[in-house]
Amino acid sequence: MNKSRSSQKKKQKSQDTKSLRDIRIPVEPKIPQCEICEEKKADFYCTKCEVHYCKACESELHTSSFLKKRHKEFISKEPYVSQEEIESKLCDKHNKELFLYCKDDNELICSKCYVNCRKNNHLILDLDEYSNEISEKIKIILNKIQNVEIQNNEIIQKSLELKNKFKIEIKELSNLIENQSDLLIQKIQKSKINHLNLLLKIGIISDTKFDNIMNKNEAKQESINETKNQIKILTKSKKDKKIIKLIRESKEIFEKEEKEEIQREKERKKEQQRKREIQREKEKSEEIRRLKQGKKEIEIQRSKEEFDPKMNRENIIKLKNENKTVWNPSTLKQYGRICGKKIYCRGKHQIKIKIDQFPNPENEENEISLGVIKTENMENLIKNGEYEGTYYFRTYWDEWTESQKAKTENGEWVDENYPEEIYFKKNDIFEIFLDMDQKKISFKLNEKELGGWENLPEKINFFAYLMGLKVEEKNQITII
Repeated sequence: MNKSRSSQKKKQKSQDTKSLRDIRIPVEPKIPQCEICEEKKADFYCTKCEVHYCKACESELHTSSFLKKRHKEFISKEPYVSQEEIESKLCDKHNKELFLYCKDDNELICSKCYVNCRKNNHLILDLDEYSNEISEKIKIILNKIQNVEIQNNEIIQKSLELKNKFKIEIKELSNLIENQSDLLIQKIQKSKINHLNLLLKIGIISDTKFDNIMNKNEAKQESINETKNQIKILTKSKKDKKIIKLIRESKEIFEKEEKEEIQREKERKKEQQRKREIQREKEKSEEIRRLKQGKKEIEIQRSKEEFDPKMNRENIIKLKNENKTVWNPSTLKQYGRICGKKIYCRGKHQIKIKIDQFPNPENEENEISLGVIKTENMENLIKNGEYEGTYYFRTYWDEWTESQKAKTENGEWVDENYPEEIYFKKNDIFEIFLDMDQKKISFKLNEKELGGWENLPEKINFFAYLMGLKVEEKNQITII
């Protein structure tokens, strides 16, 4: 096993060495050409530029003082580093000849290094290719340097021109300033002499005027002293009079203020009294309003109608329960009408009626009509059966007819049909609402709105119409 492995390793090494021999291109030692003109052979090598120059290119490119100073120490008299010297160098790791260049590791490599680089897929160049690549980069850099140098020369030239221009302008300005300053100094000296002369004149005039003023002031001061003495004498006599006058005036003012305070107090009391009276009147009016409101509510709540026994046909309508229940005991096909005692002319009122009995035999009619009538027309309704000035709700207990509300105007009927059939039945609650202030009437059956009218007569009474067909079938209603 060990022998086979060693034989395999030997075979692999021989293959590696064969591949290296194939790749390696032997380079004979030669003097490189000038990298600038690429025509002549190199005479110098600049380690700063890393470029080979011939004599002509070197003198042409290193002419400026700037480049000479910077590159002087880097220019080598030996034109190149020989290829033999490069090949004579050995690898630090493997102590073998360096003859290739690895671009990824950026270093010269030997044969063993080459194996590792190849495994890692590195880009490997021979030395000629590497030197050509570097020379291309150097050319690009040199071109950039030449452009920068040209630009710098242009800038230096422009700055020199500007400098000369500024020098000329500064000289001109300095000459102007000198001329103008001389003129200003002359003017200042003249104005100084004039001002000094003026000040001398003003001093002389002021001295004379001051002496005159002082003399006048002394005379005035004497007259002022005399007047002061006279005033002192007069003030002593006037002081007593003034004090007496002030006392009198203060007394009068105090009395006047006292009277005004008394008057204000009286007015304050009157105002309080007036406010109390207004408050009492408000309370009274509020109480009256409450009483009226209470009376109205009581009137609405207590406006229980009572049937008038005079306003009926004998033996057709019967009364009971303190004239609050009406029934029809007729033995024939008879009908009866009855009116209420109460006259309605103002206020709000509610009349509530309970349907106590309302039979419904087949193919036979039963009818109840409930509403109001103009007070003047009550006799005609009871005696003659005239319905003029009536506003009522009429229902038939019959499945082929509709409920109706009806009114008459000047003896003519005006009926309006409801969209649905509504019939009275036992224990129904029928309500009539009157607003005599606005002259309105409306009806409800078991809390259902049935409509109504406006423009009622000034005075109205409640009326009821009952019709029965047989003895055992009695229509009966009660005001509740």
